[in-house]
Amino acid sequence: MSEKINSLQIVSVIVVIECSKKYLLVQRHKADEVFPGKWQNVGGKVELGETIEEAIKREVKEEVGIRLKGPKAFLQSYSWKKDRKSPVRLGLIFLVNLSGKPSDHKIKLNKELADCRWFEVEKAKEFNRQNKLIGRGSPTGTFSQLLKAEIFA
Repeated sequence: MSEKINSLQIVSVIVVIECSKKYLLVQRHKADEVFPGKWQNVGGKVELGETIEEAIKREVKEEVGIRLKGPKAFLQSYSWKKDRKSPVRLGLIFLVNLSGKPSDHKIKLNKELADCRWFEVEKAKEFNRQNKLIGRGSPTGTFSQLLKAEIFA
């Protein structure tokens, strides 16, 4: 039986940041309630009245201090429901390619995050096997996002 969608909310953007075949991942604090200590791509919620483009730029600036310029490529979307009565929530995943080398981009890590590093896909694959990334085994999990980005990078 198919379920009728009464409303849809675009609530989050995830940004896969690539530079010279390396991907920037951030680590959540071990004390976080949700996904403690896990590594993920940059991202967060879309504020009321904000465009998707504005949300991408703001989240990247807030979390890692990088001012984005240039195009963002859409990678995929994912949806979920908080509970039976809530609207369907939609998250959008984008790829941003930075020029130069990772060391050319000064990172200013937000206090809400524990760490950040540039990863080659092989190292991220190892972290995925060790269950250190968000969404292990999920088609929209962090590692799956990197694999999709690798196609376009």
